[in-house]
Amino acid sequence: MKQSLLLKNAMLILFISTGAGVLAQVPDDSPAARDAAIARLQKATSCKVCNESSAMSMPYGTSCNSREFQAPPILAAPQKQWELNPGWWGVWPPVPIGNVILTGSCNNDGNEGLSAIDKNTGKIVWRIGNICAVGNRRGSTGKVAIYALPSGEALLIYPREDGGATDYYVVNIKTGKIVRTLSPAKTGPLRYRSGIFTTLNQSSKDGYSYISALSDDLSSVRWQNKEFRLAMTNNLDPLYTPTFAAPASSNGILFQTARSLDQNEPFTRQLHAIDLKTGKTLWKHTAQPIMLKRNGLSYRSDDGIPMIADGKLIIRLQSMEWPAVYASGLRALDPATGKILWTVDPVSGQQIFNRVAVCGILVTEVAINKNRELWGYRLSDGTLAWRRPLSKNAHLLTSSGGAFYVGERIVDNDSRYKDHRLQGFDGLTGTLLWTGSYPDYYLGLGTSNTGWDIENANSATPLWIIDKDGAIYGITLKGIFKLK
Repeated sequence: MKQSLLLKNAMLILFISTGAGVLAQVPDDSPAARDAAIARLQKATSCKVCNESSAMSMPYGTSCNSREFQAPPILAAPQKQWELNPGWWGVWPPVPIGNVILTGSCNNDGNEGLSAIDKNTGKIVWRIGNICAVGNRRGSTGKVAIYALPSGEALLIYPREDGGATDYYVVNIKTGKIVRTLSPAKTGPLRYRSGIFTTLNQSSKDGYSYISALSDDLSSVRWQNKEFRLAMTNNLDPLYTPTFAAPASSNGILFQTARSLDQNEPFTRQLHAIDLKTGKTLWKHTAQPIMLKRNGLSYRSDDGIPMIADGKLIIRLQSMEWPAVYASGLRALDPATGKILWTVDPVSGQQIFNRVAVCGILVTEVAINKNRELWGYRLSDGTLAWRRPLSKNAHLLTSSGGAFYVGERIVDNDSRYKDHRLQGFDGLTGTLLWTGSYPDYYLGLGTSNTGWDIENANSATPLWIIDKDGAIYGITLKGIFKLK
């Protein structure tokens, strides 16, 4: 790697020669650059992200999978406002609805159940404890889902531990009462995108998997799209991926990466755009590049989990040297038509592990030549704006209002985790804005990247969120806290 440094207009520019001829700017972390970035962010209008009434009850604050919360930028290290530790063990991810945060646990002796916690004071407003006595839930953590409904109520989906049917409780946010229970026409993995509930099923008899859209009360089926393959049952292609990835949505379109019925083997997941009102497939991304040629077969790149950012639909590109050396690139599509807008080809030795939209920049967490870095791409054309080194214990997390955030677990002299560093950066320039130190149990719980890696969205939920006013609410093994 050849490097040459030039000082131009008080900015440090780094020209880096790689196989792709990458040109990038090294962020300026000087006090003057930091102050200039903060001043610009204070005056900037909010970025346009997926803005819908239910968005804050989703794990990342939008339906775009962009990891870009609908909140102002955090411009200084947030401070603890309150912490509530009622003795919970294994707390449900926090969901802000109105003036309260919903969370709780059935895995404790006191204060068990669903709790509404006042955002300002940290005090419990109401609690529903009897749900823990149902279905052998008492003493278990349970995997719940909570959604804000257009009616102003909350839907709590709570599986039973005794093998019984899952409960779908509708909760009045003001009174803390279960006002009704729902009976879904179709059960399966449930998703809530752009105000529409969808579920995934398969028909082994007919030979397809399908998406069903359900009515608001879940009691009837609005439409079904049956264009997808069954889960693989034969043995066993090492490059096999599940039938469906986690979807995104924007402007009434569901963007679902899945394995299509009409693909030739070896098939891989390709992106589908589906009208959420009718279930009609509007277009598919069929121009997937060849990822690998092996045993006479041509494997195409898997589209992965889609992300809507800056009005564009972003997917990953893959290249591979068998058996396990991957390279990653990016592609931007027009959400309405599927037209390719730009492509960043995979770079040899580079793999993108995570990505976060930050207004007009896409920040990626990259491994390259045994190093880890952050790369900021311009969403307008896919060109690289800046890149900076990243510590081995640090991970890209999320963003809001043009700033993005990185978490890092700090170890002591005996290699034990002692606390957690959270840092804020300017998305446009990559400049460091602030650094804060917090107890490791606030942001860690085993790994500083829990729930944030976009390609793991099916299996993890973030342990903290950023509310619309910029406050952070997070869970610990025993309770919940607020930073601002």
